[in-house]
Amino acid sequence: MLTDDGSAGRFHTDGPTRRRVLAGVAGLGLTTLVGGTRGQAVAATAATANAAPVAAAKPPPPRTELLAVSGPGQPRWLSVPMSRIVVNPYDFNQASSEVEQNSGPELPLSVGYYAHNQAVRVPSLLSLYVRPAGEPDPKPPATVFADDFDDLSPRWSAEPGVEATVANSRLTMTLPDAAPNPWGALSRTLTVDVDAYPVVTVDVTSVAGAWALKVNEGGAPVDTVLQGDTTATGAFSYDLRRITGWSGTRTFTLRLFVVQKNAPLVVDRITVQEEPTSWLEPANDFSTTWRPQALEFSADYASGGSVQGRDQFHDATSLTRVLAVRDVAGDGRALMLAGRFTGDAALDGRGVLTVRGEAFSYSVTVGRGARVRYYANETDLRAGGPELGGPPPSGCWGVAVPARDLTIGVGFAYAGEGSARSAQRALDAARPDAADRDHARWTAYWDAELARVPRPRDFTLPGVPAFGISPDDVAATYYRAWHFLAANTLPEAPEVGYHHPQVATGKPSMWNYGADGARPSASWDSLLGIQYLGYLRPDVAWASFEGLMSLVDADGKLGGESLPSRKAQTAWMLYAVTGDRARLAGIYADLRRYLLWAQDNPRWIFGDHDIPDERDAEFVVSLIVDFGYAERIATVVGETGDVAFWRTRKEGLTRDYGNWFFPAGGPSPTLQYHYVEGSHADSPGNTLWVCTGLHLPELTARQRDLLASRFRAAFSPEATLAGFGFPDVKAPDVTFTTYGLLDNGMTTEADVFVQANVRDIVRAGSFAEVYDDPPGGPVGTGVRPSMFGAVNLVDFVWLRNGYRADEGTPVFLRMSDEVDGGVSGLTFRGRTLDMEVDAAAGEIRLSGAAIGGSSRCRRLSAPIGTSVPLPAGCAR
Repeated sequence: MLTDDGSAGRFHTDGPTRRRVLAGVAGLGLTTLVGGTRGQAVAATAATANAAPVAAAKPPPPRTELLAVSGPGQPRWLSVPMSRIVVNPYDFNQASSEVEQNSGPELPLSVGYYAHNQAVRVPSLLSLYVRPAGEPDPKPPATVFADDFDDLSPRWSAEPGVEATVANSRLTMTLPDAAPNPWGALSRTLTVDVDAYPVVTVDVTSVAGAWALKVNEGGAPVDTVLQGDTTATGAFSYDLRRITGWSGTRTFTLRLFVVQKNAPLVVDRITVQEEPTSWLEPANDFSTTWRPQALEFSADYASGGSVQGRDQFHDATSLTRVLAVRDVAGDGRALMLAGRFTGDAALDGRGVLTVRGEAFSYSVTVGRGARVRYYANETDLRAGGPELGGPPPSGCWGVAVPARDLTIGVGFAYAGEGSARSAQRALDAARPDAADRDHARWTAYWDAELARVPRPRDFTLPGVPAFGISPDDVAATYYRAWHFLAANTLPEAPEVGYHHPQVATGKPSMWNYGADGARPSASWDSLLGIQYLGYLRPDVAWASFEGLMSLVDADGKLGGESLPSRKAQTAWMLYAVTGDRARLAGIYADLRRYLLWAQDNPRWIFGDHDIPDERDAEFVVSLIVDFGYAERIATVVGETGDVAFWRTRKEGLTRDYGNWFFPAGGPSPTLQYHYVEGSHADSPGNTLWVCTGLHLPELTARQRDLLASRFRAAFSPEATLAGFGFPDVKAPDVTFTTYGLLDNGMTTEADVFVQANVRDIVRAGSFAEVYDDPPGGPVGTGVRPSMFGAVNLVDFVWLRNGYRADEGTPVFLRMSDEVDGGVSGLTFRGRTLDMEVDAAAGEIRLSGAAIGGSSRCRRLSAPIGTSVPLPAGCAR
């Protein structure tokens, strides 16, 4: 089990700052970064070249214990394959960590749920307190400002485009189509003694898009975020002192934002108040541990006693919380089960509390004969009152139960299944005799799933400073990436007519901006995940890809965010892994329409961003590469007339690429953004996004030199992320750039670049859309958890071990003499493939059912830096 010491930089000491180095390998000082000299390796090769080959033992399969993490850097989300449920989803718009968001002395269990094209968060669905003896004497916290929106005070100021109205003591904010931006604020200036009144509260009744809450003191150029963009509803509290660092009396502007046009935000109340007191007793001390099969916790209470427990899945539709209670009973004390909710709450005769919402219902077992108490918000819950006469539309519930061991079930059902199902699922999940069996079953499931994962032999990183990262750290993160990939799948969504599974962009992130029917799937991130899921669950991978391609319309457009194409590459990789020609042929017509649309629209399109004359090098490079895969696909599926068609398209777009992005004059010799009609100024953009062009097969010498020079100007071997950061370091750009370095003989740079990225994904402690390099060490940014970070790590660990996955068909590569690597458990055309690197002999050795032919097919000469394909006639 990996334990995080909680330092500001996870698993690292402060490294050197980013620096510039001279172009060229000779100027890099790379010999100081490797474990031995080339001369030593040559001598070793000479001594062993004639020795009989000895196959190394395959590495043993990992177990779930390898993946466990405790401490402040641990993940807190949990899910299982083909479940709509995410325990403790992460709000990546907040600056706080997963642990800060999803743990605390109340032992909160939060949930995200996907249904009806929505990704809904239920914060603190379940929490736990000790209830003291006697009855409370609740006193509401004093307020210095409160607005119940009986009317709209003229002291509120709306930004241009924001429409704010009040009805039935509720504020509604909307952005019409004519609004200048897809966001806008309602602002009010307040003067507050933040030492006496440190808490801002907001009650959000409903939101169709997203909302945010910020403050600004003295016209600062950047607001301080209390709540980043979120889709959550309910009552929320924010500590001004902790978030802003303020003290004393301050004058500031409170800014409530509505995000997304024609997506109303409804708010019931906003206050600034004193810090509330708590009659209910949260834990005095607590700890948590993440495991693939359960989230474990323990808590001690100041009044005496302790609780140990875990949150786990019963099945894909329900959860179980198991509590082992010690020495809490006595002196009239009890436990208080509680939760926040929005929706229609009701208790049935079986002791099941059900909350029905627009998209789904959920049910919690609270015990037969339980008395459910309702409160307006969490402040009133903790104070012990005032209690309400019945359930409000949004608020909190609480149930006092005896202080003894408990098994609590939580069931879910999407609207259309019926709330009776969520109640029965909760009862099934609450069976005490099932909890231990479920835990053992999920442990065995994840052990078996990890045993199916391709197993690299080598996790060392000798070419870069370690910054505290060991091979064991890399191995554990590699297998966590596969757990993330497996757990990141969603089931069919018949309620919206979508009958395919999904590989989500980042299931725990609740990203939900894709095409209708498959909104959790981004047509870039999800495709990279599908490519690698093909090795683990090929049927799910194919079905997910087929689902996305079924959404391509008659004009070739795929709804949602328009992103660089990896569609043809994904189709080819799935075919190469599975050998399923029929499924490849089945998606060809949709793929063809899409690629032609993409050629007419080689740019980012999302929301209000749609600039017709924009040409984006990142998009164009991806499309040229995809045309190459389309040419191969056309050959395999018998579309012989399209083979030359795609070749011609590729050649024509390559010429356009040179004309658009390598100007004779202008702001830079290499561009990312070019506007063919001059609507905007051309821009050099982001280095790695531009350097993906190195992966193109038909660059001119000038283009190749300019791209290599741009890469080398930023490349810093000893620095975090090899000298790059936000927004450059994103999986599709990092990997394409790496392939381009290899394609152009820049093997030493590629090896260091790969090792630095592997190391720093591990250091960052999260799978993220993008990585940045602040002084404290690498961090994940953008969408997170995200498929990008996970597949980036897998791809690069394979590269370090001699296997290049991007071609689909097996390609082998040695980047240095330091690695006796290899990967076992790969798949080619539905058959197993094991490969081993013999660095001393300079060979790749192959075995497995996928390899046929003579002995020449099992021992391949592999000079450093040369991509070696499986020879013709060697595949079964």
